[in-house]
Amino acid sequence: MAPVLSGQSEELKRRAADCLALARATSDPYTRLSLLTMAQRLHTMANGSAVEFDSILRNFNDEQLMHPSDGKPVMQQQQQIQSKKDDETN
Repeated sequence: MAPVLSGQSEELKRRAADCLALARATSDPYTRLSLLTMAQRLHTMANGSAVEFDSILRNFNDEQLMHPSDGKPVMQQQQQIQSKKDDETN
């Protein structure tokens, strides 16, 4: 599922609310079930799922590690300073 833009998210939430209102108004149980299912799907699409967000975040972080935008290296090696006593005994 592709990420939903903010304006699209609000529209999907409005449509989900419309489905809920229609579900409350109908007396047919099959129609009510269909409308509630549609409202749930629209709401999920509007808010995205936690799994989808984690996947998007993981991909973003992986991309940043592979191609940092500021040109700085991702990792640097650190050297430890050796004491002079160790140098003299060798």
